[in-house]
Amino acid sequence: MKRFLLSAFITIALSCTKKDVLPQADKQVLFAVPEQAELAQISRDWQKRDVVPTNYQLVQESKLLNGKFTLKMVAYVVAGIKEYGALLIPQGANRLPVRLLINGFGLGITANSVSLAIDSALANTPFILAIPALRGQSVALTVNGTLYSSPLSEGDQCDAFDGATDDTIAFLNLIQQTETSADVNRTAVRGGSRGGTVALLAGIRDKRVKRVVGVVCPTDLVTLTAQHENDPTYQCQFLNALKNNSASLAACRSKLIASSPLYFAQHLPLTQLHMGLNDPIVPISQGRELEQKMAQLQLDSTFTLYSYPKTHTDIATDNPVLAERIDDFLSKL
Repeated sequence: MKRFLLSAFITIALSCTKKDVLPQADKQVLFAVPEQAELAQISRDWQKRDVVPTNYQLVQESKLLNGKFTLKMVAYVVAGIKEYGALLIPQGANRLPVRLLINGFGLGITANSVSLAIDSALANTPFILAIPALRGQSVALTVNGTLYSSPLSEGDQCDAFDGATDDTIAFLNLIQQTETSADVNRTAVRGGSRGGTVALLAGIRDKRVKRVVGVVCPTDLVTLTAQHENDPTYQCQFLNALKNNSASLAACRSKLIASSPLYFAQHLPLTQLHMGLNDPIVPISQGRELEQKMAQLQLDSTFTLYSYPKTHTDIATDNPVLAERIDDFLSKL
């Protein structure tokens, strides 16, 4: 069968200026290693999040490959935000596992573009493919050369990690509500760059997620943001609210920590991490720190780090081993 192909990983830009964007902030406090009390508070806050979808709407439905698959574009409201997502569902099967695919982030790029090549052989190993648009973004899904797109979701695109994880969990809740063929207790989440971090966070926060795949993804955004505070992407995602006094230092710090899977690694399900040895955007150290943390927790049997002589943008190019490892890992769900 043909492999699912991601069109591209949308990347985070490197810092290019030296101006101090937070001259009044206590950076030693903002970027300090999290304390256990902070981690416990964030975990309690997660439990209170509104991730219950309402106002479900089937926006578009298309039959593909002579009815062997149904493609749905759906809309729903979560926490007052109208959002969209895409579902690709094989026909005639029941109790299907769910695979959530989470895309990367690009400042000002509001379309989550994914390209898929499918054929009828996929029905032999069926699963429901779910692609949430995430807040402030849309889905632009190309299947066998035909483009299917959603409107733009409401919300702040730059709430790209902690908020996007809320969106991912809410979309899984929607699938549980509306798709009788879905077995959400056999869910896998896969993503690249920002999407990989969200995949890790979803696995940490939701016990229905049994397997996670992250590709070239940050694991500690406290450290990365401290290193790249002059980068417009990091500013948009974490620092502008502090800079313009619309949020406190404590609130910004909490978002940084809540966006960093490293500090909640004990809750990860079975996980694969794929990193580039030559990646200047998300360095291999981000993967190795999580690997070390899992070993310290005596959870190294549930975690595998793979590295490749690749960069952030070409990790999947001419890399059949990566695709084979991911496919084999997810096929066991």
